[in-house]
Amino acid sequence: MNNNLFKFVKEKKTVKTYAIHQSQMKLFWKRFFSKKLNIAIFTFFILVILAMLIMLAFIKNPANQSLNEQSIYVNNLPPYFNQVIERNFERGQELNFIREIANKELTRSFEANEQPVFRILYDSAFDLGGSLTTNTDIVILRYNPYDLIKAINLNNASDKINVLHMPFLGTNNNGIDIYSRLNISIFITILTIILAIAFNIFIGFSFASLYVFNKNKWYGILVDKIATILTSIPEIIWILLLCIFFGTNWYGILISFILISWTSYYEISKNEISILSKNEFILASKSIGLNNIQITYRKLFKLILPSILILVTDRLAINILIVSSLAFLDLINNSNNINIGNILKEALQSAKNNPWYLIFTTMYIAMFCLSFKLFNVVLSQTYNPKNG
Repeated sequence: MNNNLFKFVKEKKTVKTYAIHQSQMKLFWKRFFSKKLNIAIFTFFILVILAMLIMLAFIKNPANQSLNEQSIYVNNLPPYFNQVIERNFERGQELNFIREIANKELTRSFEANEQPVFRILYDSAFDLGGSLTTNTDIVILRYNPYDLIKAINLNNASDKINVLHMPFLGTNNNGIDIYSRLNISIFITILTIILAIAFNIFIGFSFASLYVFNKNKWYGILVDKIATILTSIPEIIWILLLCIFFGTNWYGILISFILISWTSYYEISKNEISILSKNEFILASKSIGLNNIQITYRKLFKLILPSILILVTDRLAINILIVSSLAFLDLINNSNNINIGNILKEALQSAKNNPWYLIFTTMYIAMFCLSFKLFNVVLSQTYNPKNG
């Protein structure tokens, strides 16, 4: 028998363990990406943002200037992928000019022994009913306006139409590239609204903490009274009045929102802080030397953030509606103003002739709002799992 089987252990083996410390931010994102749904929503949001930036990179024409200010033939161009249009004309100079260009191009192409660049596909004065419709006041033409521009440049040397880049989605009534106008206006509007929301969150939260910790002092009472006065009148009325004073450019709209829209965040922050201020951790924080300002921004803001994130998405949609109303209420007199309201108004007016304008505008806004809403909801649920 082997006596070595029964021996006392001379030295006890110890297993060393290490405590891994992670910041709250790392723990938050680790918890966020642990769910497949969160990953899918985050990917969707990033793709929408990247698509917006990529679309901006392909802008080639000005967003508030006609393709050619000396020519009316760049106005109301159809999408470049669907060029043939049918348009009504009153008898006059414009109708006669188009017919003249068609005849000149037919002569030129015959002499050059090539296919004509432009021709009228349908003329109701001659192609339907003959002499019975020759003397009507309204004439319907079917033709390609892009080919018309080419024919004008070939046959009318004195009045050439110089267009550097043809518009992908066509042009509006003023000859402005719809693609450029749509992307730049929505980008500026969304960026303005997001900046306004950031300022509003800071101002609303700061005023709410000021009031909760100073309810009996005059400046605390003053802040609450101002908030009450502002909320007593619909926000859209305040914004419209301020935009009349500051203007309807992006900076005028931004200032108007900063001055008014903080009240929404003030109310929700005031209610949350009032509840949290009664908790024991507030007394514990004060006992270690933290003042009200340090407690507010180091402790309370993190706890209230989930509620604010939910409110942000609702406010984004409301702010887009308010900005759009500036154009629908005719407060924006300049039709070339880069405002999302002008875009929606133009898209609705041209829906019959160019439905792609309305389709792209609706898809653009809907995709951004949807992705932003979903992303903020999952952020809030991850930050505070009890709300999920």
